[in-house]
This record gives sequence, structure tokens and C-alpha cells, in this order.
Amino acid sequence: SDVCSSDLMRFTDDTQIAILECMRTPGGKFLSATQWDALKATTINVAQPTVPPGWYHSCYCWSITTMASYMVARQSARRSNRPLVYVQAVDEPKGVCTTMHPRDLLQDMLRVPSLSQTKRLPGVVLFHHGMRMRLTTTIADAAPFAVQDVECTVVGFDVEAADGINSGLRTAASSEMLCTRLPKAIYVKLDDCEHRFLPPGTCPLHRTRGHDADCEACASAVQPGVFAVKPLTRTWRYYPPDAEGRYITVSRRQFPLMPLESVPLYSMQGTTADPGMVAYWMFPLRCSETIQWLIVYVMLSRPRSLSQLKSVNLTTKIREIIERGPPEDLVNNFQSLFSEKIEATRKLARDAAKQYGLLEDLIGS
Repeated sequence: SDVCSSDLMRFTDDTQIAILECMRTPGGKFLSATQWDALKATTINVAQPTVPPGWYHSCYCWSITTMASYMVARQSARRSNRPLVYVQAVDEPKGVCTTMHPRDLLQDMLRVPSLSQTKRLPGVVLFHHGMRMRLTTTIADAAPFAVQDVECTVVGFDVEAADGINSGLRTAASSEMLCTRLPKAIYVKLDDCEHRFLPPGTCPLHRTRGHDADCEACASAVQPGVFAVKPLTRTWRYYPPDAEGRYITVSRRQFPLMPLESVPLYSMQGTTADPGMVAYWMFPLRCSETIQWLIVYVMLSRPRSLSQLKSVNLTTKIREIIERGPPEDLVNNFQSLFSEKIEATRKLARDAAKQYGLLEDLIGS
């Protein structure tokens, strides 16, 4: 199909638009040598020394996204010169059906990368003061504000007294701290949110009496959008390698937070990857041609231009997926679902153009 007008408005790279047009051509279309060379030029070393701060890191596979979260958290802490805090999930296995040593079992459960499997709770949460984060699930008590994938910034945390670590995240020190117990809360400022979740603040003068609405100092202590994220408890299934298909029911308690820059691909749908994105071109072991095409298309259509894309593991397999065009079942489903809507939209556009004397311009375009 022809490149749609929304592509022309969103993308700034003619080569990228041409590659996406190849992908949308039923029956397939070959890339030119120039187009493939431009895409190959986005390739970087897996060590990623050239990735600017603030870029997204995205992959379809959780195993890659989870590992990227460790990397971006450490890079963010170094850039901010803040201590990086580690919070390990608390897992309680029930009905154990394995010969694994208990310590090995707990470590193996923490290594499960898929948040889809662990009911949206990561094995380890890493954060520092001022770090950009996202919620991995919706928090029912704070809906519709604290919903899955909402973006936020860490502004503090409340450590358990028995932990013995300093909760002063503002300390300028390039170090790492491990919480031996789950903190009581991690405080985040939700983006574009003015709702007041916490009790009104007080200034030192009115601390004993409480908040005074007529006091300017008290009024300035109120923090709209600041939310106390507390540990959630959810149950998931873990399949031990020696259990022959049987599973262990695990109760996990953890904070639903991940670094903002490390994003599973499905969360990137509908997102423009500003200022840029690192695409990890990996696929699951069992992946249909339809899913492969969708993965590649979403990857290529997130950044505004190829200059805002950096690629890891970009192989000729990706070129083959691009050139063979959309899978037939996908084209047929699209036509059955949207053909009537497309025709109705065209009719409305022509009627509006005729009404305002623009029909000739519409036909010419």
C-alpha cells in the first residue's frame, strides 16, 4: 500500500519510510542496496559505548529486556552520581516438587526474566534518587493514575529500620546498596499528575500541630503527584528443570517498578521512541512468520528516523522478513476488519473535499 499521510507527519527519514513501505507491500518487495546499507549502518557493538543517555532499549524477548534493565540502571546511577539500590523479591514456594537445594531453587526463581510469568513483579528492582521508572502493573488503589507503564521519577524511599542501610538517596556517591529487607515504600512522582496521594505536608513551625492551609511554607510542602509505591504480593508458577512439567506455586512480594528506558516491545506499541531506541533483533525459539513480521515492523516504526535507531544482532534474516511482505493471513484479517471503515473514511473525505471545493486537490494527491 501507499505510504499513509500519518507516516509522512511522524517520520523524518525517506529511507525509513521506503523500508516500511516494502514491509507493507503484499507479496513482498526487494530493498535496494542503499536502503539495506542504511539499515545496517545502525548496527552497534553489544557493549553499546555509543548509545546516548535516555534512549529506549527494547526487545520482544523478556530475557533481553530484563538484562538491559540492569545495564541502564547502572548507567543512570553513574551519570547521576547517586547510589544504586537493589531490592530483591521475596519468594515463598509452596508444594515443592524438585530435588534442587532450597538456595538454588530461590536463586533460580529470581532468574526468571519474564514478567508475564511472574505476574508483573520483577525478581530485582534497581533504582536511585531521580531515576526515571515505569510501573509494571496497575495499582488498584491508585487507578486511574498509577496504571501499567505510567512513567515516574523516584524521589525517595522508606527503609525498614532493621535493614541498617542509609535511606538518604540524595547522597552523591557512585556506589551500590542492597536492601536486606523490602522497604516500606518507594516514593515516585507520577508524570503529568496533580492528584494528591499523600497527606498534606507541614513546615517545621507547624509540625506538631499539623498542616496549616494558610501557611505558605506548609502549602509549598504539599507534593502533587507523589505516590508511595508499596510491595505487592502475587502468585505465579515456576517450572523446575527436573520436575517433568510439574510446577511450584510461588508467592512473590515485590515492587512493580522497572527502569523507564528498558521496555518490552509490546509496551512500545503506539509510542514514538524519542530521543531514540536500541533495537535488539532477537526472536523466541518458536515464533511464527506473522509474529516475526509484527516484531520487525514495530521495531522499525518506533523511531522517527534511522539516525534515532541503533541495532543489536541485525542479520540478513531481518532483511528476509522485510522483503517478503506482510503475511497473507494478516492482510486478509486487516481487510475483513477494516475494509468497510476504510471505504467509509474515503467517502467522508471526498464529501468534505467536495463541500469545500478541494476535490481536485484530493484526486491529484
